[in-house]
Amino acid sequence: MVMVMEDIKQFKRMLVYERSILQEEISQLDQQLAGYKNICGTIVIKKIKGKLYYYRQWKEEGRLRTKSLGPVKPGIIAQEENALQQKQNLEEERRKKLELLEQLEQSIKRADRQLEKEPLLEDYTFEVYWKDEISARVYVRGAEVKVARFIDHPVHQLFAKEKMSRHQLNRILESRCWERERPDIQEILAYRGLKYYRPLDIVRKTHGVSYNDYIWFRFPGEKITSKDVLVR
Repeated sequence: MVMVMEDIKQFKRMLVYERSILQEEISQLDQQLAGYKNICGTIVIKKIKGKLYYYRQWKEEGRLRTKSLGPVKPGIIAQEENALQQKQNLEEERRKKLELLEQLEQSIKRADRQLEKEPLLEDYTFEVYWKDEISARVYVRGAEVKVARFIDHPVHQLFAKEKMSRHQLNRILESRCWERERPDIQEILAYRGLKYYRPLDIVRKTHGVSYNDYIWFRFPGEKITSKDVLVR
């Protein structure tokens, strides 16, 4: 499902947070592996003059190196075996985390590419009414939102202050929308001709009408009154 820009930003923040945790976990694994620097290779058994001996062998600078671990006896190399196994486990865990880190990096890059396509912020204006009495006119310009209030009644007035951020306005608009998390939200949006959950687009369709009050929005060019939009 294609996400709107607000969702992409939130998704990217989550990815960046997960990346930081993963990087810290890899760093901790590197510190643990540093303690196994001299533990490497595999354990083999060699027959020397008719007797069996354990050897650890590994490659170093293109040459095969060996180290005797003593004659073959039950459990004599248990400590060496455990150390090799622990190192292999740490290396495998590190490998998996590096793969996951690469996937996160790719996802972050994809999110960045999507965010680069984000359109310029739209400037717009709308009026807020209580029944047929105007309570406020809202001016959105760039990052600034100004509200001209004409009613002080707390029930009839939707805005508590005359200046706010776009984010604050968006929260107010969303309070006049359907719940974002409801299971049938995609069907509801599609019925209204919308693809994404964007509060401004929704209230342009619904005029911000709620069953709980008589507040509604009028956008420029709309020749409507309360009887055209209110549901009660």
